[in-house]
Amino acid sequence: MRDRKALALVVGIILGMAVVPDGWGGGRAAPASGTSGTDRSNFNTLGTYPIVKQKETITVVVGDGSSTFNGDTNWMTKFYEDKTNVHVNWIVAPLEQFKERVNLALASADPIDVVIAANSAYTAYTMVEQSKFAEQKVILPLNEYIENDTVNLKQRLGEVELWREVLTLPNGNIYALPTLNDCYHCRYYGKMWVNKEFLKNLNLQVPGTPEEFRRMLLAFKNRDANGNGDPNDEIPMMGAIDNFGARIDTFLVSAFVYDDGGDRLYLENGKVTAAFTRPEFQEGLRYLHGLFSEGLIAKDSFTASRQVRHQLNSGKYESVIGAIPNIHHGNLGNREDYKTTGQPVRWLDYEPIPPLKGPKGLQVTRYDYYQKFMTSESAGFLPATCRNPALVMRWLDWFYTDEGNIILRNGEKGMGWTDADPGATGPGGLPAKIKSLTLDPSHPYYGNASWGARFPNFSTYEFRNLSQTAADMLAPDGSGLERFLEVKSRDNYAPYAQDIHKLLPPMYYSGNCQFSPC
Repeated sequence: MRDRKALALVVGIILGMAVVPDGWGGGRAAPASGTSGTDRSNFNTLGTYPIVKQKETITVVVGDGSSTFNGDTNWMTKFYEDKTNVHVNWIVAPLEQFKERVNLALASADPIDVVIAANSAYTAYTMVEQSKFAEQKVILPLNEYIENDTVNLKQRLGEVELWREVLTLPNGNIYALPTLNDCYHCRYYGKMWVNKEFLKNLNLQVPGTPEEFRRMLLAFKNRDANGNGDPNDEIPMMGAIDNFGARIDTFLVSAFVYDDGGDRLYLENGKVTAAFTRPEFQEGLRYLHGLFSEGLIAKDSFTASRQVRHQLNSGKYESVIGAIPNIHHGNLGNREDYKTTGQPVRWLDYEPIPPLKGPKGLQVTRYDYYQKFMTSESAGFLPATCRNPALVMRWLDWFYTDEGNIILRNGEKGMGWTDADPGATGPGGLPAKIKSLTLDPSHPYYGNASWGARFPNFSTYEFRNLSQTAADMLAPDGSGLERFLEVKSRDNYAPYAQDIHKLLPPMYYSGNCQFSPC
């Protein structure tokens, strides 16, 4: 009963977050989901280019936070118009205003053909939000367009287990533009980064249990761990509240019971179980309370963002924070630019340590098989005002090929990328095929050579390994980052990943399920 009430509360919270302003849709009917009425007389054979015989125009909305991107003058824009015979009318919104502008456009039925919304927390529309949009008929179902107007996307959806199922909402339709990004290190987000210099200075070993971790933090607090002569400038541990991987409990409480740092739900013998109803969770909270009482957890851990923590750890050459829960190397702090000072990048001070082994022998880490499907930040959708959904889907289809994905992300060969060096490998050690290039700021296409990963694409683990990575993962300039993240995730986290059969897949509510039990 407690579990059911807890689950109902979680669903209620999600529903509350997904409320759309009154008046959206207003009974406005979406175009029919079938494609039998689509005029294809201007189309060339599916899968060939150009897409259309006579030039067509579509209106594309994207968000952008740079000062250099210009859709009209971008190299990719002319290249892709020549390839497809489709002209783009761009609407580019600042990231911070993106969703506000899109919401207003949807409410007023502005003539928009596709909304591209991925690659930023500011622009991301979750599947829950899209479920509400679907109920109000302000976005289009894509099932039949995928079936009849794509070659590559249709094939890809059939290649990846559970992808189609995860994208399908309770009404049986797909609304999100599918995008796949199988980032290996992203599967293991509950990392704890411990300062290696602190351990070395104090002659300490990497902790393996909660008690050993506590003693390590005590040493950080009391023994001038960073060696700068000031025994009071160290912060033993600091979390943040703006990401589940940065929260204090995700790593530490998982030594007592599996804690994903998010909704804290998992499957036990096929039943949804809430970690916070288990006595082991209470034991984990008592452990955290003990750390806090001893001054080993920074008070700001429960109010600060990762950016605040980042700035706090960037003021000196030496680091001041000993242990940092975080999803990856970002937000650990900066030093001055390596190119001008030769100072090694800050994240090299830290080691993401394996999960702790708890008092009952539990040693588990957060594992997210489903993150690669990007359900928390889909690549976008087709509004109900889209004038030719079949054309838009044919226009997007090339990005689901390796060639399309490379050019989408990097622009022209010789400009944003070239062939990999002989014998070079990607992050996971597989043979690399491409090497990234950086344009000089004086180049006419600097910052404006590609459309980037904001567009839907198909980035498998193998595709991500096509990109050449520095052989030395500890290179002082940070160039070995991707290899570092891969190796540390493989060695320190993959062996302890939560059983996939215990993972709760993405779930979405149906339109007739309100706050009351349904």
